Amino acid sequence: MKIGASDELRGLIEAYVLGALDPGQIEALEELLLADEEARLFFLGYLDVHSGLAWEFRGADLSLPQLPADDELMETDEPAVIRPARWSGGAWRWALPLAAVVIFLLVIAGLWNPLRQTAGTIPAFASVKASLHGQWADGREVKIGASLSSGVLALQSGLVELELSSGTTLLLEAPVRLELRDALHGSLLSGNLVVKMTKGTSGFVVEMPQMRVTDLGTEFGVSVASNGVSRVQVFDGEVLAEAIRVKDDRNLLAGETLRSTATGSLASEKFSESRYIRRFPPRKPDEMPGGPLFSQSKLDSVRIAPPKAPVVVDGDLSEWNRAGAFRSSCLPPYQNTYYVEGMMMYDARNLYVSAHVGDPEPMCNAAGDEVDFAGGSVIVRLSTDRKLGWPLKGTAWRAFSSLPLTPPLSFMLSDNVERTDEEWSALAAGMPLADSVSNRIANIILSYDAQTKEPRLRIQYGFDSHGEVLDPAGGWQGAFRKDADDNGYTLEYVIPWQLLHCAEDPPQAGDVMSALWMVHWSDTEGRLCRGQLVDVTNHQPHSLSKVPPYSFFQNGPCWGRAIYLPQEK
Repeated sequence: MKIGASDELRGLIEAYVLGALDPGQIEALEELLLADEEARLFFLGYLDVHSGLAWEFRGADLSLPQLPADDELMETDEPAVIRPARWSGGAWRWALPLAAVVIFLLVIAGLWNPLRQTAGTIPAFASVKASLHGQWADGREVKIGASLSSGVLALQSGLVELELSSGTTLLLEAPVRLELRDALHGSLLSGNLVVKMTKGTSGFVVEMPQMRVTDLGTEFGVSVASNGVSRVQVFDGEVLAEAIRVKDDRNLLAGETLRSTATGSLASEKFSESRYIRRFPPRKPDEMPGGPLFSQSKLDSVRIAPPKAPVVVDGDLSEWNRAGAFRSSCLPPYQNTYYVEGMMMYDARNLYVSAHVGDPEPMCNAAGDEVDFAGGSVIVRLSTDRKLGWPLKGTAWRAFSSLPLTPPLSFMLSDNVERTDEEWSALAAGMPLADSVSNRIANIILSYDAQTKEPRLRIQYGFDSHGEVLDPAGGWQGAFRKDADDNGYTLEYVIPWQLLHCAEDPPQAGDVMSALWMVHWSDTEGRLCRGQLVDVTNHQPHSLSKVPPYSFFQNGPCWGRAIYLPQEK
């Protein structure tokens, strides 16, 4: 069964969502789902869409006519009628918003609520024990002593220690998303986490996309990289690691590390003491308690100019064509301390990127390999495929796992992006679009390694971050230069188009494609993300107000324009 499911199945599922099935119809639906795996996938995708829409319309001004009172909704003499829905692929864009209104009315009436347990009724089982520069994804400062219950914790900067009622302590290293389920169970969605249980206790379980780790009385670190690779490393004691997709489980002792492979199995990896932060670093006496908030994006495009003169990669930008120069800064009171002045250029062989970054802790990046961007970096997200144009349509599906009941499809229904019938059908079925896995969508991470004193280049491809390369061969060049007053640095890079998989068809004058800029700042030790800036974004879709800026890079419609300028005459 494909996305064009049978009328019987569609009708039963729609009635299920509306709570209109009788016992016989429920049994019929169960039989259909048990008999066909694709029917089950369609069912889950349908529920995902509807629940996401219900969440999206929460508390919103829908500009609808006056809603009937609750008792009017509850009282009716009309019997429930199940009418099979006949939807073509193109009708999804119209049928789903209408279904969202129905669900919204049901939520208002109290007839349908997938989150019946509100935050006030779920008992707290965790508290914030300590925080260094800790800020949640919405910019709120992490408060020491705050009580927490089940739900997703999205930390955008800093280091936060939680104490659970079971006696377990969790050390969250931003940026990180962790779903707390209870005092002995959590799901790591992205980022780094260190778990420590008191002596004589065991049983804490961490779920990851490709691995499940059960504590057997120990201290261990776990991480989920941007490409979904899951890792576990044991510092003390023992854990049981189990693969999610295949049958593979191993007991791991202190000094050992495992990671998931492309096939889903587990593979040994070299132990690295510096991979995870296990203790709070020292704080400067005059250090501000929080970190810089997100910027408020003011740029909807970046102009990429041809060079006027040969580029010498030395951190001196005097020869650069400044036709596309821009400035972006964090929100007050950090606007004069944390900012970026960026430029991009291009020719037939190379992409050129430069930036002057305001940073009170410049060029001290000592973060681990999986999170090297968090120790201070400039990241340019770029599409070099003119056939994809602007705006991009795809997304990384796990990008929104930190938002309750919110699949990216619910955002896409109101992001003003034109999609074909086939694309809507693929999205409804949970399938990635072409730009989600394209080799010509690149995440270009530029950073300085404080230990080797060398520039770094890390490139990931597609919204799924596949094919990652670190310091690749291929003729790239990079340079960093610290400001004389130690309050910033300049970076300068030349990146051959071949590393971005477009050497045979590079961008040309007149092209308008997609781009996004991000900057990360660190603490004194160069390990913690102190905050970030996100700019060059799409200002048009109103639905983007519900997407947190730290997820913009995983959502194509959020990216701004990359405009390639002609050579000056």
